[in-house]
Amino acid sequence: MGWPPGPVTEMSLREERGVSGISGNLGSLPSGQGGGRVKISNMAALSQNLDTDALVEASVKSASLPLVQMEESQARLENRQAIWSQVEKKLESFRDASSSLHLEGNFNVFKPVLPAHSGFTVTATDNAAIGHHDIVVESLARPGVAVSSGIRDADRTSVLNIPPDGAFSHGIITFLIGDRLVGGEYKTVRIDQKTGFTLGDLAEAINNAHIGIHAMVMRTGQPGAPYSLSLSSSRNGLNFSVEGTEGIGLSFHTVQKASLAHLTVDGVPVVSSSNDVKDAVPGTVLHLRRPTGQVPVGLSIVHDRKKITANLSRFVKTYNDLIDSIEKFSGFNKMTGRAGPLLGSFTATEIRNRLATALTVSGGDGGRYRTLADIGLTFQRNGRLSYDSQKFDRALSSDYRGVSNLLAGSSVHPGLITHLHDITVELTNPANGPIFGEQQAISSQSRALDKEVERKQDEIADLRERLEEKYANLQGVLGGLNVRQNYVRQQIAQGNI
Repeated sequence: MGWPPGPVTEMSLREERGVSGISGNLGSLPSGQGGGRVKISNMAALSQNLDTDALVEASVKSASLPLVQMEESQARLENRQAIWSQVEKKLESFRDASSSLHLEGNFNVFKPVLPAHSGFTVTATDNAAIGHHDIVVESLARPGVAVSSGIRDADRTSVLNIPPDGAFSHGIITFLIGDRLVGGEYKTVRIDQKTGFTLGDLAEAINNAHIGIHAMVMRTGQPGAPYSLSLSSSRNGLNFSVEGTEGIGLSFHTVQKASLAHLTVDGVPVVSSSNDVKDAVPGTVLHLRRPTGQVPVGLSIVHDRKKITANLSRFVKTYNDLIDSIEKFSGFNKMTGRAGPLLGSFTATEIRNRLATALTVSGGDGGRYRTLADIGLTFQRNGRLSYDSQKFDRALSSDYRGVSNLLAGSSVHPGLITHLHDITVELTNPANGPIFGEQQAISSQSRALDKEVERKQDEIADLRERLEEKYANLQGVLGGLNVRQNYVRQQIAQGNI
C-alpha cells in the first residue's frame, strides 16, 4: 500500500511526534476491538488551536517574577537614596544657619544710625565699634575736568589743523599732570595715520596712554560743531592742564578744578581724595553725597540686633525642618500600617539624638545666661525648637555680650552653637560622615542588584529563545501528524484499515 509501511496505532502516533509532554486528545483505541482499527481525533484542529506565542509569554512571565521583585528592590533603593539626599540637604541648611552664630565674630554686627537727609551714608564693617560721632562735610572730592572746542562730526572729521598728507601727518597733545610747582609731570599723546585722526581716535589714544586722564566724546549740541572732547582726571584731587596741541586744531579750557574732600570727625579735620572715606570713623566707610553745612550730623554705631535675630530665626527654622524630615521618613503610619523608609535607621536616630543633646546642655562662661531657654529658645516635647523673639531681643538689649558668650563663646569657653556647628560639620562630612556612609552602602547594593538584574535578563532571554525553538519544532511535528491523520482516514475510507 505504500506509506505508511506498518499498522497505525495510538502508540505509533505518539512515537511519531518525537516530542514528549504534549497534552490533547490524540485518539483512543476502542476496547474489545481487534484488527488494528483505531479512532483518530482531529490533529489539524489541535495544531490550529495551539497558541505557541501565548505559551511562550506565559512561561517567560512566570520566569520573570524574580526580575520584577529585583526591579522593585531597585526602586526602593533609589527612593532611599533620594530620601537620604533630602535629609542631607536639610542638615546642610541647618549647618549653614548655625555657621552664622557659632563664632564670636558673628556677633560683631553693627549698623549706623543717622538722621534722614544727612548728606552722607555709612557702611559699618565687623571692625566697627559702638559709639557716637559728630560729622561735618565741608566739601566733596572732585576730578579736574576740561573740554575742547567743538567739531562737526566725531567719527569722520579730522581734528588736525592741516589736511593729512600721508604717513607723515600727525598731531601731538601735551598735558601737565599735577600742579606745575608741586611735582607736575608732562605727558604727550600722538595721533597719526596708524591711530586715525578723528575725535574718537584722539579719545582712544589718550585712554590707551594711561597717563591719569580719561577722555570721552560728548555731544554738546552746539550749532555747527556739536561734538567735543571731555577730559577728566582719573582720580579726585588731581589737576591737569593741556599745555600744547601741535598739529591739532582744538582748543581746551578748564571747567572744573580738582579738589579733595574736606570733613571733620568729632572736630578732627579729615582730607580724602575719595568721597568714600574709609576709617575716619573706625570700622566704617563714610559715603559723602553733599556738604552738610556747619551743623554737625550725629552718627551712632550700634549693634545690629535685627540681623542677629534673623540669623537665630533661620537657625530655629532649619532645625525644625530637619527634624520634620527625619520624622516623616522614619515614622510608622498606624492608619496605613506602612513604615517609613528610614524606620529603625541608626543614622537617623544618631543625627536626631546628637543634635537634641547639644541643644539642651548648659554653657556660657558663668554669666547670667546658661541655657538656650534663658534667651528664648525652648526645646519642646515633640523635639522641635520654640523661639520667643521678644525674649531674645530683650536679652540682646540687656546683655549683648552675655548672649554672644552663650551661643558663640570665646577663645576660652566654646559656645553652645559652636559645639552644635562642629557636630553638623562632622555629620555632613562628604568623605566619612554617616549620611555619606548610608549613601555609599546603598550605591553598593544598587550596583550588585544591577548585575543580578542583568544576569536574570540574559537568563530570561535565553529561556524565550529555547521555548520559541521548541514550539517551532512542535508545530512542525503537528504538521506532520496532520498529514499522517489524513492518510489514515483515506485508508479507512477505502477499507484498507
